[in-house]
Amino acid sequence: MAEPEVVEAAIGEQGVCNERKRKYYRFRAARFYGGIATADCMGCNLDCAFCWSYRTRLHPERFGAFYSSEEAAERLVRIAHEHRFSAVRLSGNEPTLCQAHLLGVIQAVERLDPNLLFILETNGMLLGADERFVAELAACRNLHIRLSFKTGTPENFEQITNRPKEWFELPLKAAVSLYAHQVSFHVAVVADYANEYLLLRLRGIAPELVDGLEVEPLRINPHIERRLRARGLR
Repeated sequence: MAEPEVVEAAIGEQGVCNERKRKYYRFRAARFYGGIATADCMGCNLDCAFCWSYRTRLHPERFGAFYSSEEAAERLVRIAHEHRFSAVRLSGNEPTLCQAHLLGVIQAVERLDPNLLFILETNGMLLGADERFVAELAACRNLHIRLSFKTGTPENFEQITNRPKEWFELPLKAAVSLYAHQVSFHVAVVADYANEYLLLRLRGIAPELVDGLEVEPLRINPHIERRLRARGLR
């Protein structure tokens, strides 16, 4: 099983975390969740074949700028108010990489507007590697987590994510910790790679995780098609 330092080693040189600042490549209003203010961050600990924002992960030096937690929160809240949204989120890459920054953003959004829901979209790798991180997130009253599984079996995890197949267990461990700490969350899985094995594992944690499962369609453009073919996934 991967230890926390192993997961951290995969992200340590990406250059997207600078003390309590994080690199973002855009802030925007998005249509998801009925309308949501979105900050697209940079850097990820996976290399998914179907990632739609892989360019910002591969070349962080070409995009974006650094923002403090307070600056990111202020931009999110301003967009939410301008569009009368009830929620904000971090998306684009993997929001949990810069832990102190992330916690600061969530807390700052709550201070600025306690009525806004903060949706954290994550692959769960770092949450599964460090239960203390989950405990800190559990203290955030305005938080809901979308825990995203990229595939339903460990056998093709390495082929899809370009990471060791042992890491497949980390988001499952994240689900266990989130459920134990009573954090609001739901599970999403990419439709093309969903599998009964994952459903059985999730049902073993809590049946309601399967009842509330979000099945995410795989959106394929020519760039993604080439990446999928290069890994033998088409």
